[in-house]
Amino acid sequence: MHAFLIIIFMMIIGALIGGVTNVIAVKMLFHPFKTYYIFNKRVPFTPGLIPKRRAEIADKIGQVIEEHLLTESMIQSKLNAPTSRTAIEEVIQKQIKKLKEDRISFDYLANKVDIDVAQLANEKIESIMSEKLEAFYYDHRSTPIEQLIPEDIEKSLDSKIEAVPEILFDRARVYLKSEKGALDIASMLDTFFNEKGKIVGLLQMFMTKESIADRIQHELIRLTNHPKAKAIANQIIENEYATFKSKQLNEVLNEQQFQSFKTSVTDLAMGYMDINNMATKPLNTLMPNFIQFLENKLSKQLTNVIIENASKHISPIMKKVNLRQMVEEQINTFDLAYIEKLIIDIANKELKLIMLLGFLLGGIIGLLQGIIAIFV
Repeated sequence: MHAFLIIIFMMIIGALIGGVTNVIAVKMLFHPFKTYYIFNKRVPFTPGLIPKRRAEIADKIGQVIEEHLLTESMIQSKLNAPTSRTAIEEVIQKQIKKLKEDRISFDYLANKVDIDVAQLANEKIESIMSEKLEAFYYDHRSTPIEQLIPEDIEKSLDSKIEAVPEILFDRARVYLKSEKGALDIASMLDTFFNEKGKIVGLLQMFMTKESIADRIQHELIRLTNHPKAKAIANQIIENEYATFKSKQLNEVLNEQQFQSFKTSVTDLAMGYMDINNMATKPLNTLMPNFIQFLENKLSKQLTNVIIENASKHISPIMKKVNLRQMVEEQINTFDLAYIEKLIIDIANKELKLIMLLGFLLGGIIGLLQGIIAIFV
């Protein structure tokens, strides 16, 4: 009975020694966090292992992540995996579908980044139009008009000019045959008679004022059908048209006139575009075909572009990011208490097993020592 009690006592002592030793060893991994001194001599085992070697641990963790976890080849393979492609395309499709909502407009999107898109667009377009018109005018002000007109437009104008005399005579016939034309001729005849009193008295001996007006109206109408009158009118118009085309731009439009013309054209174009209204219109109303194109075709192409460009630029990005240094610096900023909690959370089960193993081995060693003590 005495021998059995000795063995039990030795087992308990051995277990306590082994267990407490392992508990202290585990604690010494983290504690103390700082170095202690006695008479200017550093106390052994201060600070703990992890606080003392934190820089080395951070460096090794960064090295492992850079060389074995987040490698360039691994990222490329993950990006090119079907699951990654599907995920990227789904994100793109989701964003495109948002464009179909009635509330989504250029103005709505611009307000997200605090930009007045209508004002910005108006100013930019107006500035561009003004610059382009000025550049064109000052670059071509000494150029003849016929060289500035595109060839197809010039041919069209030439054909239209040929029809101008006939149009003018047609309009003149309609006017002369109308009641207003007859009244205007009579009014002009009255003015003439009032100015030429003696001639009026002579003419009225042979015909009345009304008959003279009718005769003039008839002769004017007949003149509009006369081939020679048409030929003369056609020649005059062609000469004037040719003279106009041969003139330089600044002869037709001087600088002052150009400035007025530029302002009028710019205002007309800006009013026609009505950017303020366009900016507030829903995108699905403003450009439905474009959104449909984005959904049906561009999403896949955009996915390929993102993956190809990401894969192509991974190497320079990885070098610029310097992942190893970034991880090392981040770990070095962690509070030691947080690192302790982090490691315990990860290896809590294993650390408990180490402590239990200390008790177990201590107990076994105590058992053997008790047996040896009895028989020796």
